[in-house]
Amino acid sequence: MNGREFNSRRLHQFKKMKDYIIGFAVMVILNLAGLFCVGFSVGILMAISGNADAARNVDQFMWFNILVLFSWTFIAFFAFKFSVTKFITKNK
Repeated sequence: MNGREFNSRRLHQFKKMKDYIIGFAVMVILNLAGLFCVGFSVGILMAISGNADAARNVDQFMWFNILVLFSWTFIAFFAFKFSVTKFITKNK
């Protein structure tokens, strides 16, 4: 194996690793954005219903924790699916 072939292989591996890192970063950002949207929508619903004082302690309520856990699995699945489809497999 000559030097040019070796450098070409390393460059290809670097580009592939770069795609994995970008895909992971996008997945993390989409997870955080989705959880923010869940919390924001719960806060808006609590403000509309007149329970603005209860919004300070919403993280201690069991229903909110269950809602976050179920919505996080849903959000994480689609964030992972999007990042793999967009950055790793790159359908042509």
